[in-house]
Amino acid sequence: MSVGGTIQIVDNVFVKLMCLNNVGDKVTGHVHTFDHITLLSTGRVIMRARGVEKEHVAPKILVTPKGISHEFEALEDNTVLSCIHAIRDGDGEDDVAPQDITKEQAEDLLQKFPLTE
Repeated sequence: MSVGGTIQIVDNVFVKLMCLNNVGDKVTGHVHTFDHITLLSTGRVIMRARGVEKEHVAPKILVTPKGISHEFEALEDNTVLSCIHAIRDGDGEDDVAPQDITKEQAEDLLQKFPLTE
C-alpha cells in the first residue's frame, strides 16, 4: 500500500492531503473530535461509515459528523483526498490546540493525535 500526503495547520484549520496511489490503498478507520469535510479531488473511493459502504466520484465534498468512525478505499490509482477540520471549538471544551499554536506544538499535536484508531 502506498499512501502519501502532507499535513498543515493554519490558524484553526487542520488539513491533511492524502494521496492513494494504487487501487486498494486505504485510509484506515478513524474518528475526529470535530465535524469535518473530506474533499475528494481526483479518483473514486468507497467510504465506509456507520456500517454502510458508498462509492464517491471526484470532485466531491463529503461531510462526516464528529465521533463517527469512517474509512476510505481507493477504487482508482492516483486518488487524492483532503481531510479538513477545526482544531478549536470556540468555547475551549473540545479544543485540541491553543489559539497561538507554534510549529513545534503542531508537530507535537500530530504525534499525539495521529487521527487513526
